[in-house]
Amino acid sequence: MRQVSAIIALGLASLAFQAQSAVITNPAQVPGTHQVIDFNNEDGLFIGAGSGYTVGTPSVTFSSLDGDFTVGQRIATDLGINGSWGAGKSFLSFDTIGEMTLRIDFGNLRTRAFTADFSLYEQAGVHSLLTVTAYGVDGSSSSFTLGGFSTSLGGVDLDDNALIDSTNYAITQGLRLAHADIAYITIKGDGVVLDNFTLTTPVPEPQTYALMLAGLGVLALVVRRRQQA
Repeated sequence: MRQVSAIIALGLASLAFQAQSAVITNPAQVPGTHQVIDFNNEDGLFIGAGSGYTVGTPSVTFSSLDGDFTVGQRIATDLGINGSWGAGKSFLSFDTIGEMTLRIDFGNLRTRAFTADFSLYEQAGVHSLLTVTAYGVDGSSSSFTLGGFSTSLGGVDLDDNALIDSTNYAITQGLRLAHADIAYITIKGDGVVLDNFTLTTPVPEPQTYALMLAGLGVLALVVRRRQQA
């Protein structure tokens, strides 16, 4: 009976996470105090598979176990029929040929919402997919998938070369949750370009606050006993 109750509780928690999630398309929709990671402090920093890049306060870590990526890429990157990316900008780019997954961690903290500028390599007639998934501290998840960038600007079909040789074209998208319960994020795709990662400033989980308060209580007790001695 207890196992059934636990399963039901987990199912309800997952549904709650899904119900609270909403796709957002503007950094202004990121609630609360937020920080922006634009990768401008790096100049072509290569990060190999199994390594990570940590930035910001509180810290945010970008890592991949199955591919290489570059932070602060400044060289114009060919995005196929989506044109190029890199004129006057710094960004994070996937270097591995083929699909790879980037993971974004907030340590033992959690965040409420995020957006980023996304683009990816595409060939004419072959639209790639980019999947972004936010994982809750309760183990649940919420995702969105981007693809067909070349036909997404005002419904214009790029068969007429409307965006060929364009520069810095991207889609801004993210997720907003009713509660601050995103533990980490994954981005999966081929030839992904990422910039202006905007997020609600990560905060400690409730149990972290509880431990801090317990520690302060113990400290106060020790001080009191010393004063009485």
